[in-house]
Amino acid sequence: MIPAVATALDSIVGNVVTLRNAKGAGRAYELYIMTGIAMELKQLGCTVWVQRSDGSRIAPVDSDRRFVQRGGVPTGIPGAAQGKSNGSSIVFRMPGSGREWEIWNGIKFKGRSGGDHEIDIAIVPREIGITLRSYPHGGVPGGRPRVSIECKDVGQKGDVDEMRAFVARMYDLTFLNWHAGKIPHQPNPPQCIFPGAPAGNDPYYSFWVGNRETFNVVARRTGFRAGATAMTGYYAVQPRGPLFPGSPEETSLISDLSQWTMQNLV
Repeated sequence: MIPAVATALDSIVGNVVTLRNAKGAGRAYELYIMTGIAMELKQLGCTVWVQRSDGSRIAPVDSDRRFVQRGGVPTGIPGAAQGKSNGSSIVFRMPGSGREWEIWNGIKFKGRSGGDHEIDIAIVPREIGITLRSYPHGGVPGGRPRVSIECKDVGQKGDVDEMRAFVARMYDLTFLNWHAGKIPHQPNPPQCIFPGAPAGNDPYYSFWVGNRETFNVVARRTGFRAGATAMTGYYAVQPRGPLFPGSPEETSLISDLSQWTMQNLV
């Protein structure tokens, strides 16, 4: 998977990129899916680039063309003042509207409960990243990404408890109108992610609606056990697997997500 990731990054930047990927189970799998999405969006007409942790764009003529995958325990977004050698991300600009979005890997988000939840691959409005990087020490975004992907590169098949945990995580991250769209210990927008405009104040009126206005996936290399996907239709969580390089599920996920992005993130 790593050679494919490196090739994708080289194509996006326009020159050879030095990849520093994190060690640990599933980290290469996350990068593989993340860069596959970026390449498909580029094919569909989006302008796509790679940025350092301080928000600066990696240009093909730069002497420093490193892509750094964040390692260790989950964190929020580092501040630009902390340097450019923390976790890198991918940015894309929609054709026509020019609206910009960031693709993050391994970032934690704060829920209504005040608890943090790591999302393996997330797509968020770029305004959120710009705001967080402007703080001296960065920060943790609040709310739910428009795209959330849980990646599982493990030998056993997924069970119902794993799916329940993902649904519960999405529930805590969803701003609901009866919770006033706010979470404890967190500033108001634009640091918080609301549906619609990034700095809006229009929380979802139900979890059911929030699920259907976002793209939520559990992607597994080995698929799912019987019964594990029973609740996914109601909660609009997509079980994707077995998903591995070259598999029909890989092609389907990247195509479906990219088409959804072009229709919904304008």
